[in-house]
Amino acid sequence: MARLFFLVSGENPSLPYSEVKSILDAEGYEYSILGELTQVLRLEAESQCAEAVKFRSALAKACCLEIFVCRAELDEILSAAREIDFTQLIGEGETFIVRVVRVRGSSPDISCLALERKIGGIIFEGAKSKGVKVDFKSPDKIFLGVLTDGMFLFGLRLAEMRHRDLLERNPRKRAFFHPAALTAKMARCMVNLARARRGELVLDPFCGTGSILIEAGLIGCKVMGFDVKRYMVKGSMKNLDLFGVRPECMAVADARFLPLVAGSVDRVVTDPPYGTAATTLGLAVRTLLERFFSLAADVIKEGGMMCIAAPKTLRVSEIGGKYGFRHVESHYVYVHRRLTREITVFKRVEGS
Repeated sequence: MARLFFLVSGENPSLPYSEVKSILDAEGYEYSILGELTQVLRLEAESQCAEAVKFRSALAKACCLEIFVCRAELDEILSAAREIDFTQLIGEGETFIVRVVRVRGSSPDISCLALERKIGGIIFEGAKSKGVKVDFKSPDKIFLGVLTDGMFLFGLRLAEMRHRDLLERNPRKRAFFHPAALTAKMARCMVNLARARRGELVLDPFCGTGSILIEAGLIGCKVMGFDVKRYMVKGSMKNLDLFGVRPECMAVADARFLPLVAGSVDRVVTDPPYGTAATTLGLAVRTLLERFFSLAADVIKEGGMMCIAAPKTLRVSEIGGKYGFRHVESHYVYVHRRLTREITVFKRVEGS
């Protein structure tokens, strides 16, 4: 086990931390939480987990092997850096660079550029016997410092997450578009929150344009989608084909009466219709969700999980509890003045 820290997105106060932990759960990594700072999650885990998070995450930015943590005081930072034997971290003849980032204006009295130079000088002096050099273009090793909440974390970067592929899969770049479509980033995050594993069957009973199915398929899950509108199913199939995802089944079906046998689905990840651009066939959204949860309680395997998005005002966590689901967590995402989404995760309770 190693001490690691993840630099995560600041666009939501809770989702990024939970997504990292959910990925570690899904991939079978044991971990213990050391603490949370603004946009930083510290934990103990196997260092190999960095690649799993890099492959799956939508909201993580970087993972580092933690070298030291101290107060964000210049003298204390430099003193801590001088105590480190950097010859254990840089190989013979390797190149390196130091980068320092500031989170939300933390420690404004410290210059990131000046700190990069000072720590870089300490590393060079300590490891120059190994022929190390600074390389600003393509270094072998990148050391990352983070100023946040009056603290300074310094580590060796193990993985960087750029998420360019998620941008390429945004709704307007697909073969079929609908204004109610989830972004690739939110869809991927929801799949991760459901702890979906490779080879498991992920169902989206309100598949729309296929955002969730695409993201589940790209991390190695088997996928199945239904929608009550034929043109949405056809459009979804075009989008899945564009990204090379081959579904187990796609069909026109009402989510209240799905043609599935009991216990046949591992995970449900879905964003039911509730906005002005969506249709509920004349049903109140709460009524639609009540009937869907009743069905889902039968088709999801015991111990299986669901991640569902719904308006905060519906209090979907209470609905799930009535149908044999244990509420695991909720996150709130502001969309616009009239809509805040509640992203809720449930676990199918055994024997219910």
